[in-house]
Amino acid sequence: MIMPETVTVPRSTPAEVWPALWDVMVETRLMGKQFLHRRRLTIGQAMTLHWIERDRGLRLSELAEGLGISRPAATSLVDLLAAQGWVVRERSTTDRREVRVRLAARGQRVLDSLEEEMERSVREAIDALPSSVRAPLASSLPALARELRARRERLSAHSEGAGPCP
Repeated sequence: MIMPETVTVPRSTPAEVWPALWDVMVETRLMGKQFLHRRRLTIGQAMTLHWIERDRGLRLSELAEGLGISRPAATSLVDLLAAQGWVVRERSTTDRREVRVRLAARGQRVLDSLEEEMERSVREAIDALPSSVRAPLASSLPALARELRARRERLSAHSEGAGPCP
């Protein structure tokens, strides 16, 4: 009888996990920066496109608040993105003073290609790992993401005045 491969996972402390996780985040960001450079996009521009994609039809003031920048800075950024054909400005039909920003088809294509290239590269890196490493990684990362999401949501509720932070 052939026994299945057993995986021995060493016990790790958060202090041991953090440097490795940080390295993964840094390498992913640096890889993404290379992908952006080929498309003549800055990290800030890409973040702005992602923000606009996520919320579909943001007011300029909402975009500025979400990015943590001033409204004039958001306006300049949108001017640049619109000149590249990545976003479109639209006047509100109910309040002509209100301008909303949405992703143009070209902006969506750029984001889609970035995501595809990034995913392909990360999948290739994961495929290069031995299965004894991939299995615990596949089960651990979703659990970590859930815990981080829960903490972020608690922090968000706290920052909105919902009471003391747990």
